Amino acid sequence: MNTFETTASDFIAVDGQASTVSEAIHTRHSIREFEAREVPEAVIHKVFGDALRAASWKNSQPWEVHVVTGAARNEISKRLVEAAQSGEPKPDTAWPAAGPADAKRRMFDLGMKIYGVAGIDRKDKEARDSFMLRNFSFFDAPVAAFITTRFDLNFYVGLDIGCYLNTVMLLARENGLGSCPQAALSAFPDVVRDALKLSPEHRVACGISLGFPKPDSQLNRFHTPRESSEDLIRVVKTLP
Repeated sequence: MNTFETTASDFIAVDGQASTVSEAIHTRHSIREFEAREVPEAVIHKVFGDALRAASWKNSQPWEVHVVTGAARNEISKRLVEAAQSGEPKPDTAWPAAGPADAKRRMFDLGMKIYGVAGIDRKDKEARDSFMLRNFSFFDAPVAAFITTRFDLNFYVGLDIGCYLNTVMLLARENGLGSCPQAALSAFPDVVRDALKLSPEHRVACGISLGFPKPDSQLNRFHTPRESSEDLIRVVKTLP
C-alpha cells in the first residue's frame, strides 16, 4: 500500500465537545468543511479571550487578533480570493521552503492523503488550485481571524503566536467547534491591512477559520497522522 493511501484508522468523529485537555489535543485536527450556522458571539469571545492566557516571552503578548464575521467576513474573503486569482503571495515573512527529508516526506504524504479524501487526482492541477483557493473563503467557516503583530516577525515572536494559536484551537475543540490554522491567510497582507484599516506596522502572521464542523464530512473526519513518541522524543537520564 502507498503511504498516502488511507485506512479506517485514519478517520475519527468530529462532533461534540472535548471534556478534557487531553481529549482536545488527541481529537483536534484541521477542519475544511463547516456548517452554515453562526457561532454565538459569547462563544467567540470565550475562545479568543480565554486564549489570551497563552504563554509569551516576558509576557510580551505580541499578538493582536482581528475576528471577522458576517458582512466583514464576506467582504475580506472576496478581496482575498480576487488577490489569489490575480497575483502571487507576498507574505510579510517568508514561508518555510525546505526541511529535512523526513519532514518533506510527512508533508508530501499529508498532501496526497488530503487530496485523496477530497476526491482530487494529484495530477489535476485545476482541481488542486481550486481546493487551495478555498483557504480564502475560509472553507465556508462563519468566523475567521487574522493574527497580526507590531513586533519584528522573528523566531521567538513566532513561538509566542504559535502558543496563542494552539490555545485557540484547543479551546475551540472544548466548545464543540472546529478550526483550521492557515498560513495562507498571511499571503496577501496588504489586502488584510487595507480591509481592516491597519497601519503598515501591523505584520500579518497567520489566520484561522472557525465554526461548527460538518460531522458527516469524510474530509473533516480525516485525522492527520503523527510520528511515534519513540521517534521524536528523547529522554536523557545520564550524559555520555
